[in-house]
Order: sequence, then structure tokens, then C-alpha cells
Amino acid sequence: MKLALECKTNLLDLVQPLCDFDFILAHMVGEDAEYANHYRGSTKNKVVDNSVNELGEPLSVQDMKIAFDEIGGTMMISPDWIGDAKQTYEAYKESIDYFGPKRVIGVLQGETFDEVLSGLNVYEGPVAIPYDIMSQKTDPPWLMALRRVIVVAYIPVDRPVHLLGFTSLDEFDYYKSLPNITGIDTGAPVLLGLLGKDILDPLESKAEPTFNLMADKNLTQEQWVGIIRNIAILRRYIS
Repeated sequence: MKLALECKTNLLDLVQPLCDFDFILAHMVGEDAEYANHYRGSTKNKVVDNSVNELGEPLSVQDMKIAFDEIGGTMMISPDWIGDAKQTYEAYKESIDYFGPKRVIGVLQGETFDEVLSGLNVYEGPVAIPYDIMSQKTDPPWLMALRRVIVVAYIPVDRPVHLLGFTSLDEFDYYKSLPNITGIDTGAPVLLGLLGKDILDPLESKAEPTFNLMADKNLTQEQWVGIIRNIAILRRYIS
């Protein structure tokens, strides 16, 4: 499983060399010239996200196309709305029109398993599964993990799956024998390191977006050691 790490602009040069691919927040490309310039110069595969977790609503397909072209994207995460299968699956069709089927990753969404899994009949290629699939933001992370594990269990092993976000290390035990779990993006190891916390300890909450909680301040040596340690532990679990 390949790893991408989200972080604020001040940490890009330190954190991004530790990633297997780029996971780029589309709204940041338009808001932060330094952020955009960093990814414009990257030679890694560039997955451009619709920023729904950070903004509460996804960027439009048109705005994503602007960000995608700006940094030379490789793949894009189609706009999705938490719990709304109909709107999410309609946005996928629009994304195909703008980007073509080979560049679009559709997000499974819905309030029921039937709605979520119906996306497999809509999407032509890889699918992405959010950490809060069929959950409320206030639900405990262990419950979010359980729900995502159940969804993954119903996906055919020939369908590539990307995991959007992190809930718990224990979740990865369920994916050890699944070759189709191709990657995960998360800012958790970075945020926890900044807060002086250990990724081995269970997360207390996922109510607030990880990226939004990161302070854009100078990094201390102790924080950097914590970030490195958390990333190393996460890689051990996903390898």
C-alpha cells in the first residue's frame, strides 16, 4: 500500500520526500502560490483531491480542472458529498466529461450499504473510500474503521481501492491479504507529531479535519522526531 501525507505549506519540503505519491488539495492550489509551486515541480504521481473534508463541500469539477492543469495532475478524486450517493455519482459523470475515465477516481458514498456499493456499477475504474463512510463526524474512529472495513469486504479484489484518510492502525490488519488496496492519504502522523502524540495511541476524535488542525508554525526538533516516528510506524502497518 502506497502512502501520501497531507501537511501545511511550511512542511512540504520536509514531509513530501517521505511520500510515495502526491495527494494535493485542490483548494490549496488556488489559495497558496507556494503550495501550488511545490507540486508543480514534483515528478511523482499527483492525485488531486476535491477538498470536501477540509471545506465541507467539494470543489466543482470546473474548479478542480483549473487546479489539476495548474500543477499537472495525474488523477483526480471526483467530487463527493457525505452520505449523498445520487449527487456524488452524478458528479462522477461530469468528471468523466472533463478528465476522461482513466484520470478519475470515484468516491463511494451513501447512507446504506446498497447505495454505497451501487457506485461499483457507476464507476469505471478505481474507487476511493472515505474514513467516515456511512458515519457522522462525531462517531468514534473505531466505529468509522469498522464500517469502512465492511465496505471494503464487498469490493471485488480486481477493483483498485484508495483509502481516503486514517482512523486507526488496527484497521490495516483487515487489509493484509487484499492486493487491491493500493494507497492511503492521511495527515494523521504529521498532526500527531505536531501535537506531541503517538500514532500507536487510539485517536479520540475525527470530528475536525486533520489538515485544518495543523498549525502553520516553525517546527521544533521534538515535533519533527515525533512526525518521523509516526510515519515509520504507519509504514510498518501498511507494508
